[in-house]
Amino acid sequence: MAQLDDFKGPEADAAALPDSATLPAELAALYLCITPAQLAELRKSKRPEGRAGNGPSVIRPVEGGAAGPKDPVLYNLGTLREFARAHTAPSAFDTAASTGILGWVSAKLPFFAEREPRIKRGKRVLIGGAWDRADPLREARFVDLAKGRIRFASLTCSEAAASLWADVASHSALAEKGLALLRSETQTIEASLAATAQLAATSNSSTAT
Repeated sequence: MAQLDDFKGPEADAAALPDSATLPAELAALYLCITPAQLAELRKSKRPEGRAGNGPSVIRPVEGGAAGPKDPVLYNLGTLREFARAHTAPSAFDTAASTGILGWVSAKLPFFAEREPRIKRGKRVLIGGAWDRADPLREARFVDLAKGRIRFASLTCSEAAASLWADVASHSALAEKGLALLRSETQTIEASLAATAQLAATSNSSTAT
């Protein structure tokens, strides 16, 4: 089974990793747009209520015998792709990104980011949303992620919008969603203020008469 470190030459620059590649649990969870904890639950062979687990099959590295309990759990990418095709419902990340201002400022989402800070140490430069399965560049970015060329960071959309980005178009696409939410919230607050002023005026008028 191919490991990530085995990819050299043309495969290292491929548009997508081959099905034979294996991913550690953290990247496997990211690929499926779920959390590592959710993936750990899915890989259980038996659930507490007795139902069989329905997650991707587990791949454990074996060197001269059975793998120990502390060995990392690896997933075959082909299996992950089959699982993703069979489960096309919006992910928890999709839901969090579309739950209004609360989700915008509180829900942590995975974003692809440049490996090394361009400006100064600790100043991230984002590339795109790692949960967006419709992104045509997502598979290529997983190649870069698997090879250590880029990384991913967990941020709220608010934090991401306030970060630096590698290109203006991607930053603008996310930022506009936040600005639209803020405009909507501002309009709601202004309408409430106007209604309060009208109520106060009506009350004062009634008192005067």
